[in-house]
Amino acid sequence: MLTRDQQQLLAAAGHGLAASALLDDLRASTTFEGGSSAPQDHCWISYNRKAIWLEDHTSLVAAMASAGVDSDAWRRIRPTILVKVTWAEAAAHGASLPASLREELDTLRRTERTEQRRWREFSDARGGWPWRRRFTSDEEHQAAQAEWDQTYGKHLAALRDVWDRRKVAIARALPLTVDDEPVDLLELLDQQTAPDPSQAGRSGLQAAALRAAPQAQRQPHDEGRSPVPLTVDQGVRR
Repeated sequence: MLTRDQQQLLAAAGHGLAASALLDDLRASTTFEGGSSAPQDHCWISYNRKAIWLEDHTSLVAAMASAGVDSDAWRRIRPTILVKVTWAEAAAHGASLPASLREELDTLRRTERTEQRRWREFSDARGGWPWRRRFTSDEEHQAAQAEWDQTYGKHLAALRDVWDRRKVAIARALPLTVDDEPVDLLELLDQQTAPDPSQAGRSGLQAAALRAAPQAQRQPHDEGRSPVPLTVDQGVRR
């Protein structure tokens, strides 16, 4: 199960990336690598075919500044890695998701791929963007441009719909509440509701019950005679 920080990192990298990671659709790629900005200050998100991690570049910037004219300093200095998630860990988390949610993510992934394929087929059949083509007249160019704009608008609308639905699905897949337990007893007490004044007198009764007299002892008896329990006041006759 992914920790809260790992879930936040995976979600911050993008909903498409997170969905592919949870569905174990990234490890097969051998050249997959890149990066993106992180919501934290002076941090950067990097990823390759093995893992994704959050880098803190605060010390890196200072070290590079002190390196001066040393052009090879960047090869020796590395940023601090704050959080790291392997695709295997993300896939294990995804495998624990409900089957309905996994099917929803997979359907959205296939829907996006289908939409992208249709757009490429449309573009390839017409030779690319209208401004890249030559037309015999301005009217023909305007007609091609209108067709292109209309189709492209529908394409973007379909993609935005998929992205919005995937964003909602990822929010359910990465609820970010795995490690929300109180960090200490004081935080736990702060989360408790105020005591009911009507129940204040019962605490004394409960304490008295805990201090009640021990169970009565049993008198030793001969075989065949029934034992008679003695109270605390009676004592034992000799």
